[in-house]
Amino acid sequence: MAVVAVAWASSTGLRAAEATIESTCAAAAARDRRVDALFCAQQFLTYHGAAEADLWGLARTAALIGVSLGDDAVFDVHEGTIPDPPAGGAMGKAAMGECAQAYDAVGMAFAEAADELGARLFERAQERFDRVAPLVRRCDAALAVAGARTPPVVARYGADCQQMAVIGAAITNLIK
Repeated sequence: MAVVAVAWASSTGLRAAEATIESTCAAAAARDRRVDALFCAQQFLTYHGAAEADLWGLARTAALIGVSLGDDAVFDVHEGTIPDPPAGGAMGKAAMGECAQAYDAVGMAFAEAADELGARLFERAQERFDRVAPLVRRCDAALAVAGARTPPVVARYGADCQQMAVIGAAITNLIK
């Protein structure tokens, strides 16, 4: 497999470390069709230290990227960079508060996944990754009840968090 990765890297002009990321993302996508291999590679290639990581390190890195995404969402909601949805009024504002709580829990789920991976408790890490999608849906549901549409920035955070959870779970499954 390593020879194939190096040969592939040479043929595409990528460094061997990038080939490891690319091949890991491709293997994760082959294992779980929900994995967006391009998104996976882009996220890892921009994360410090990911290029040197092995399979286990990339699973942990996926969790740490998820922590950052969840924290960024909470910050943007609290700092007002994401305006309250106008259609929701006071209920929309309250719903955005619920979104902040949901994304705080998303960040915590990713942090717990990273901790479980650090302890090499792969099944438990998988459970933590699996918590992310319902938490994102909790935000969407709060906005829907308020009669407000999910702001595009929040929708992007939701999609990115869910994709990182799928990627983290798929890479964790490759380790087992």
